Amino acid sequence: MSSLKTAGIIDTLMTAENLKTEMRHSWLSDGRQESVAEHSWRLALMVMLLHDRLDQSVDLTKCLQLAVLHDLGEAKAGDVPVFDVLTAEDKQAKFDAEEQGMIEICAKLGSEKGPQFMALWEEYEGCETYEAKFVKALDKLEVHLQHVEAPISTWSDIEYIMWFQPKWMMDYCVFDSTLTALAKEVSAAACAKMQAAGYDLDELKKEAA
Repeated sequence: MSSLKTAGIIDTLMTAENLKTEMRHSWLSDGRQESVAEHSWRLALMVMLLHDRLDQSVDLTKCLQLAVLHDLGEAKAGDVPVFDVLTAEDKQAKFDAEEQGMIEICAKLGSEKGPQFMALWEEYEGCETYEAKFVKALDKLEVHLQHVEAPISTWSDIEYIMWFQPKWMMDYCVFDSTLTALAKEVSAAACAKMQAAGYDLDELKKEAA
């Protein structure tokens, strides 16, 4: 391996370290904020646990690659909470920033790994293959599961009503029966958590409508 390629790999790994310190909106069960790297790790674990339970067979290696790389651009662009990306302009700005981050990262990896990483990231963002849809759905499921695990005192107002709005999770899962069932279980756990804390689910449903 040439020193140039070695330097590119080291640089990429050092850039990726940012994901260990980049905090997400989500909180952990012990009350600490979650890092992007922690989210990506459990997403990869979910891929391993669920890849052979889907309605359609998928390439496990591809799915793991998508899971590990899906947020790599945030090592440069930073994480933007989904609740802050509601307009088309916001979504485009987030995409552009993360795409530029991936371009900068991949430029250091040479003619083989660079295009490979970029193509995987673009496949995930395009969300057209079964593998990409699967990982994207798990990304949403992991986020919602983390909300269930977090102390309810850390929830923002929108996190009480998002369970009753399919656009946040269920819409990403309906293409597969296993993922749909899992999403329903996570939602049921959230509803039980809210009820235990004294919240009126009927009132929250009205707010979500």
